Amino acid sequence: MPSLKLNLPELIFAWQDQAADNAYYLDTESGDVKLVNRNLLDLRDLTDEIETNRERFIYVPKREKQHMILDLKEFWSSVSDDKLRNILSMAFESPHVESAFKKILAPHPEQLERFESFMQEKTKLRIEEWLQSHSLEYNFS
Repeated sequence: MPSLKLNLPELIFAWQDQAADNAYYLDTESGDVKLVNRNLLDLRDLTDEIETNRERFIYVPKREKQHMILDLKEFWSSVSDDKLRNILSMAFESPHVESAFKKILAPHPEQLERFESFMQEKTKLRIEEWLQSHSLEYNFS
């Protein structure tokens, strides 16, 4: 099987999208990520294609909340500024912990950028594990 060319930012977006109405499928022939949402105009054609080619399309799972919390705790422990780390600890009380992290880090652009990179790298590692579990050979474009 040839190596699949995958768009990493697209896969990361699909993996991190927590919208209940959105489901994503990876086309193992083209490398495309297909969005299934009940409001799409071509929903019937898309779902028919996925249903009739089940071996070709793999559901892209949603990010698991416990993984996200572990990642956030790892990032939190890497913050060297004690004051900022103390403020970030309050984000764990929020129902939307990642959003709270981003809001707290917004006045600290260098830390926000480091946070975004950190979370993307963690997501990339989980995506790679998932791809390997499906025995897919791939490279990111």
